[in-house]
Amino acid sequence: MNQKIVKNNDIYIRDNFWSDIQTSTNKYAHIIMIATKPDIIKQAPLYKELISRGELVILVHTWQHYDYNLSKWVLDEFWMEVDLNLNIFWDIHKKYSLIVERLWDFLVDLYENYKKIPVPYVHWDTMTATTADKAAFLNKFAVVHVEAWIRTFTPSKDFYYDLFENFEKWRFKWDNYYKSLQIFDIYERGSIEPYPEQFDTRAIEWSTWLFAAPVELYKKTLIDEWFPEEHIKVVGNTIADAIEISKLKMKDSTAFEQFPNMKWKPFIFVTIHRRENTWKKERFLVIYNAIKKLIEDGVHVCFLWLYASEFAIDNYGLRADIEELKEKYKENFAYWPALAHHSEVIDMISKAWAVVTDSWSMQEEANIVWVPCVTFRFWSDRTETILKWTNIIAPPINSKLMVEIVKWAISNKEMINDKHLYWSNVSKKIVDEVLFMLKKDWKLFKFDDERLNLEKFFNWNIK
Repeated sequence: MNQKIVKNNDIYIRDNFWSDIQTSTNKYAHIIMIATKPDIIKQAPLYKELISRGELVILVHTWQHYDYNLSKWVLDEFWMEVDLNLNIFWDIHKKYSLIVERLWDFLVDLYENYKKIPVPYVHWDTMTATTADKAAFLNKFAVVHVEAWIRTFTPSKDFYYDLFENFEKWRFKWDNYYKSLQIFDIYERGSIEPYPEQFDTRAIEWSTWLFAAPVELYKKTLIDEWFPEEHIKVVGNTIADAIEISKLKMKDSTAFEQFPNMKWKPFIFVTIHRRENTWKKERFLVIYNAIKKLIEDGVHVCFLWLYASEFAIDNYGLRADIEELKEKYKENFAYWPALAHHSEVIDMISKAWAVVTDSWSMQEEANIVWVPCVTFRFWSDRTETILKWTNIIAPPINSKLMVEIVKWAISNKEMINDKHLYWSNVSKKIVDEVLFMLKKDWKLFKFDDERLNLEKFFNWNIK
């Protein structure tokens, strides 16, 4: 597949695709939706599992992430061939509508002209997931939601007021803060952050027939929201499968050739990209100055630049400052583009003393490779990692507090444990559940007369 940006507005279909569909004897077309680098990584094991079972598998890339580092290299790394590229473009609202329109047309063609029943697998909380599911649902095809019910749990306002007031009065105790975050009763739901993903993930659930939940916590909360328990399966997280694949390739990693000043050093691995952190100047300055202070204090900091962090650095006049930091602290500071391969990321974070991030997936990855995580947000949408001691929130309000939290996390051995939360052979479990449902119900969409098995009572004879 040509991974350059397509200059026209047409979708891309691989050569011989429709003839392959025509000759396939499979009844169902398992459609794996991908859009972002984490999507590709987490859907890859599922894609491979379905192919190994002899199923008809269609890989659809919306082109949400088209950059070479964020797409092409990872596709190659996991041996994935894109069948359909929707080639979305323009601003975010137009991308939403383009995915619905273009995927809709494709699904109709697949079903009406090629007699294949689409079974879409949407992942997580992306723009692609919440539009692909609408294109399917409005054509009466329900979806498999991989990593379903990702909700933000936020410590209460009173909790944060106490935290910041105590810190200002020199009464902050890291151990008390760390342990208090593991008390479930302090959390509330309802945040719109991460934006717009918290809207996306909620909107997907109503189009879902199989909820593939990563942990038991999410099953409980789905039931709280009145979703049917028989459709919710706790299967783990496919990132665990992806990491096992990437570990096999770590021997070929060149990550530390890109960051030689981090090799064999007690470094922290830093990524910042959330809209709410980079779009709001005050929040980004709090984060940036915390990172700067850590560098000045001699902490080895490997800061991967992403488009969002680059935007913020330029937008808030910090370019000269970060260049000066790179020059002055050559021994303990690296600022460089994101690593292209997942195996390189796993190589680095598995050797880090801590992961410092606002990324959702890195909270999971840090847990799996047994590295402490510090989350630069007011909340986590991976609350299970907070409750199991492997992650801690560093709220972006006070730079000094964030520095202290990071330093304590580096030195706190309690956070380095073997509480791997996300199981193994996750993709196999998901595929087992999907195929069982299809065998039992023959489709993943039912109106209530079908769902409740009431069709046998139909009687339109009024005589």
